[in-house]
Amino acid sequence: MTPQEIIKEIQKLPPTGWKEIKDAIENGNGETRTAVTEEEFLKLMYAKGIIGNIPDLDSYTDEDDDFEPIEVLGEPLSEMIIRERR
Repeated sequence: MTPQEIIKEIQKLPPTGWKEIKDAIENGNGETRTAVTEEEFLKLMYAKGIIGNIPDLDSYTDEDDDFEPIEVLGEPLSEMIIRERR
């Protein structure tokens, strides 16, 4: 069906039908998406078997206070890759 044919069919509808079609187009074909919280997302992933357990979000922080990087001797890997690509 061409756009012109669709427009002709829409024009046959009452004005309330026009509004429904306009709203559906603006909302992505009538589908509305709602934002989910991180907890809801984790529960969904757990239910689908993607993750094995749901971490405790209250005790989670981005910073690990006792983190100490390990000092590695030698050339950095990034420099090795650049050198090998030449």
